[in-house]
Amino acid sequence: MTWTGRGLAALAAATLLVTSCGNVIDAQNQAKSGNDHGGGKLLRVAIFGGSWEKGIRQSVIAPFEKETGIRVQAEIGTSTVTLGKLRQSPDAVDVALLDSGVSEAARAEKLVAVLPEDKIPAMSELADRARLRDRDGVWALTMGYWALGLAYNSEKVKTPPASWDDLWAPANAGKVAIPSPATTGGLPLALLAAGQVEAKGGADITPGLTRLSDLNAVSFFDSSGAAGNLLQSGEVAIAAHYNSGAWPLADQGLPIKWVAPKEGALAADSRWHVTAKAHNTEAAYKFLDFASRKQAQEGLVKTLYLAPASTTAVIPASVRERMPYGPGGSLDDLRYVDWDMVNENKAKWTDAWTRTVPR
Repeated sequence: MTWTGRGLAALAAATLLVTSCGNVIDAQNQAKSGNDHGGGKLLRVAIFGGSWEKGIRQSVIAPFEKETGIRVQAEIGTSTVTLGKLRQSPDAVDVALLDSGVSEAARAEKLVAVLPEDKIPAMSELADRARLRDRDGVWALTMGYWALGLAYNSEKVKTPPASWDDLWAPANAGKVAIPSPATTGGLPLALLAAGQVEAKGGADITPGLTRLSDLNAVSFFDSSGAAGNLLQSGEVAIAAHYNSGAWPLADQGLPIKWVAPKEGALAADSRWHVTAKAHNTEAAYKFLDFASRKQAQEGLVKTLYLAPASTTAVIPASVRERMPYGPGGSLDDLRYVDWDMVNENKAKWTDAWTRTVPR
């Protein structure tokens, strides 16, 4: 159903409810506030589309609805689309799923709220780094981790890559794709090339951009889907791509594989937030608690190949090689960037990329 269809349906239901007591205005306000018949039974949740929507509905939304009786109205969009909606209307949704980087921007703009730890008991089962905290308290909970590593076509690349340096290997010249600054991985990749991934505050990205300008790349993609298309078409043989985007291609029978480079894949994560102007906060806390439990986390491991944020979740042997840190790794093997630093410098660094790295 379209957004318009959902809105009209909710409004019609509310209007019918209060016609019997002669208070149409209260019913319309109730529908807009995210309450179903005044009982807090409707929760508006922003999630991603495609395979992510399917996995989240299967592992989180459907079992949550069954357990609680709360109906989830999913709003589909990317992190940046959801952030734009919240900037225009801070009460657009109750719960927002945002990627790292965008998440920090939302917090800086006070669009997401601090979470009451006593109302989300499963929070205690998450890894420390999965509980995003500032001086006011925890403000986001990681749904799962993914990473930028090396995806390749096993029919075109006979020797599996093992290092980030393989992007510059002469044998791969003219067959490479990397993310643009518009994606989560673009600027972190430039920091990696500059040897500045773990830098705080005063990173110098210039050497990384210079190195990327020497890379004989055929494409700089703006989305995970675009990277997948390049690998599928055979236009690209190797790409700096995300494990969560590459392995579903293998599931389709395509000769695509993904590896975590020996120097470490670049970490990213997707996080749950309760919006600062949420109407149905109690249901939102219940949702975050459910999504942080072992069962939900294990479902996302198997459907989206996300490394779990839960310390109690078990990773099946069948998907262990598809984790963002590889088959024998852990969250400690990923390389993490300072997203506040990236956001602070994003405009300047993107402009420098445009001037330095040929397209």
